[in-house]
Amino acid sequence: MALLVGERAVAAPQKTAVRPRLAGLDVLRGAAVGAVLLGHSWPGIFQGAGIIGVIVFFVLSGYLITNVLLRDVERHRKIRYGRFYAHRAFRLVPALVSLLGVYAIVELSTDVLGDRSKGIVGYTVLAGLGYLKDLPLPFDVSMAIGPLWTLAVEEQFYLIWPALLVLALRRNRQGRLIGWSAAVALSLMTASVLAMLILAPQLHSLVYALPTTWGLGLIMGSALRLYRVHVFSWFAGRRLRLAALLGSVAVLAALIFFPKANETPAFFFLGGPLAMAAATVLVGLAASRTSVVPKWTLPAQMLGTVSYAAYLWNYPVILWLNGGSTADLPPLVAVSAILVTLLIAVISWHTVEKLGRIARARFDGRYPDQQHPGQRHPGQHHPDKRRAGSILPRPAAEPKTPEG
Repeated sequence: MALLVGERAVAAPQKTAVRPRLAGLDVLRGAAVGAVLLGHSWPGIFQGAGIIGVIVFFVLSGYLITNVLLRDVERHRKIRYGRFYAHRAFRLVPALVSLLGVYAIVELSTDVLGDRSKGIVGYTVLAGLGYLKDLPLPFDVSMAIGPLWTLAVEEQFYLIWPALLVLALRRNRQGRLIGWSAAVALSLMTASVLAMLILAPQLHSLVYALPTTWGLGLIMGSALRLYRVHVFSWFAGRRLRLAALLGSVAVLAALIFFPKANETPAFFFLGGPLAMAAATVLVGLAASRTSVVPKWTLPAQMLGTVSYAAYLWNYPVILWLNGGSTADLPPLVAVSAILVTLLIAVISWHTVEKLGRIARARFDGRYPDQQHPGQRHPGQHHPDKRRAGSILPRPAAEPKTPEG
């Protein structure tokens, strides 16, 4: 890994067993899932908190996954799709399967939410495993998997993004890829919101979860990774970094109180893009940071480490503790749900998610990541200068960000 120190880069050894996590990115994950927990627990107060947390996750995901894809291209001159999707499965599926398994057992045995009586337990598991929750479905599914729409948006994006990225890199058209992708996402979002307003205002929840509504966040995160050398240089000065940090945090903090953010066109058109821009700045600041993050951020780092399971479990835990409703949560129920969620998330990280990490390590051991014969060692300088995001090997001076 290369770390930016001023304007120089220090090259670390190429072969490492595990890519280290950036503490700054874990702080962002922790803050994002914390916003989601606030939005779930006190929706009347933090009306925009849930979607703000999700937007931060989208931007962060776009950055990190595009980094993984570019690293593959740099080392192998191609994207190894099988390996990419296998790694995604090792990371995501164990915790998801455990959630859906527990949900099915609880509902089939106790019917707390009435899903067994409605006959939708099977459909719910199908929609969850198939990453379909963001799409209009011909059958009903449980409220318990409501938050899974964000996972569906991400996975559908990553079905098409790798191929588009390779095509753009081969033609050195990364800028056009970002521009056209953003234009398409904005156009589809605009069309869906206008159709909702004109034809069916009551379907705001459907438009809210569509993959086109928030896809711009993933694209902005990807753009940040493609042009991070240039973007990181914008935050070279300490005062500028501090101003960007405080400004972005202030924007996101204000937007978590945005009234009816999940159904207001003003948020779709203004609040959402503004939050995406602020989140992109924060991801850029966190990814370019070279000094140790302050110790007082340790709780956020720890929460960020278990953020995936915390995100999965909080909503169904609230429903089960509050008799199938998320409205007017008693303070004791809200706090209890957060504590139970954190406990489950820690257990998940050390059990089912650990199994996924072990499976990935064995997979990588069986199919080692061998470098392309034409690729130079990261410590060697390539004689040619390449544009950021080029399909050809990049100079060693560009920082590498670990996969989150």
